[in-house]
Amino acid sequence: MASNQVLDDISEKIASGLRLLGGAKQEAESQVRSVVENALQQLDVVTDERMQLQEAMLKKSQNDMQGLNERIKGLEERIKTLEADA
Repeated sequence: MASNQVLDDISEKIASGLRLLGGAKQEAESQVRSVVENALQQLDVVTDERMQLQEAMLKKSQNDMQGLNERIKGLEERIKTLEADA
């Protein structure tokens, strides 16, 4: 019977130690998460959503610019034609 009591005491101490380690792990994860979040805020990192929005805006601007370049070329050709006819 005494050995059962000793085993129970040892088991309780081990279980208590494991609970303590589990709490320390959660605290460490929380601190690491906080440090990483602060570092990312200081780096001014953009979210994936904002990056996709910027890429879409850039693509639209490029398409608009291409259309305007084609329009300018057409107008330049018309000017050359009018000058040649004059």
